[in-house]
Amino acid sequence: MPLGKDRFEIDDSDPEPDLSPMIDCVFILLIFFIVTATFVEEDGFVVNRPEDSENSAQANDDQTLVLVIRKDSQIVHDGRVVPLSAVPGIVESQLQREDRSPIIIQSHPQSRNGVTYEVQNACLEGGAKPTKITLTDS
Repeated sequence: MPLGKDRFEIDDSDPEPDLSPMIDCVFILLIFFIVTATFVEEDGFVVNRPEDSENSAQANDDQTLVLVIRKDSQIVHDGRVVPLSAVPGIVESQLQREDRSPIIIQSHPQSRNGVTYEVQNACLEGGAKPTKITLTDS
C-alpha cells in the first residue's frame, strides 16, 4: 500500500496569495494622496462681450423673416394672416432687402400635419437656401 496516497491528498493547483492587504494599502494611499493634494485655481482671461443695444436688436429683427403657423394651421407674418401662395413672394422680397436673411418657421405642435413642410417648400420656391431655414415648435 503506497504511503502517500491514502494519508495525504496532493494538490496540483498553484497557491494564490491573499491580495486583500495589498488592496487595503492601495486604498489608504489613494485617500492620502487625495487629501494632501493641492488644487490650484488658475485665473482665466476676461472676455469683452459687446453689449446689446436697441439698434442691433432692431437691425436683427429687420433681417430675420419669421413665419408662424398657428394651432388652426394659419400662416402669420408680421401679425397678419397670409395665404400659402403669398409665402414665396414674402421670402423673395425679404431676400431682395437682405440676401443673408435667416428664415424661422415656428409651427404650433397641434397644427395640421404637412403645413410646416408646405411652408418650407414655399420658402424654397421664393429663393431661400435650405441652410437658412430654421424649424421650431412654438
